[in-house]
Amino acid sequence: MRILFYFALVVFAIGTFQPAVQAQNLSKEELKEWKQKAKEYKKNPAALKAIVDESERYRKESQELLSQVNQLEASRANQQARVNQLEAEVNRLQNDLAVTEESLRTLANEQPDYTGNSGGGDTDNMTGLVFRVQIGAYSQTNIPGSLDNQGDNMDLEEEDGLQKVIIGKFQDYESAKQLRDYMRKVGIPDAWVVPYMDGARITLEEAGITPDMR
Repeated sequence: MRILFYFALVVFAIGTFQPAVQAQNLSKEELKEWKQKAKEYKKNPAALKAIVDESERYRKESQELLSQVNQLEASRANQQARVNQLEAEVNRLQNDLAVTEESLRTLANEQPDYTGNSGGGDTDNMTGLVFRVQIGAYSQTNIPGSLDNQGDNMDLEEEDGLQKVIIGKFQDYESAKQLRDYMRKVGIPDAWVVPYMDGARITLEEAGITPDMR
């Protein structure tokens, strides 16, 4: 029993009080006080064991709390990294939006005037050679005929089972070509120039448009 007592006392002194002893020497009064406590613990080793066990419990709890703090710090760092990533993505999207808006403004400024006949006069007049732009030909989708209003420079044509959408009326090929290029820029890659002679569709070759002019 005496060996157990001294062993517990040593463990208790090392685990609990050693830092304090290293920090400063005991005064005579403190030395006298702790000698008295040592006598008391010698008579009651169970009390000393309870103190050592409690000290160990506090040490383990302290380590667990420290581990939790480290985990929270790591989680906070990950969250901050995610926030930084999202902010960078938002900035990139905002830059892309600004570039897109600027491109749209540029396209709007470059948009040719296809609301009228470049040669002047009645835009419904299809006499002589006229150039138009076809922007679609559909076999499955029927566009309501009510959308084909008089004088709006958009017409619907039925041919070979296809419904064709035609816009613009020009007396010169270059003006129709500008409209075709603009429609391609805004997302209609299949837009192309269609010539008419007195209201009847003809080929580009028949209209005198050579391959180097297209």
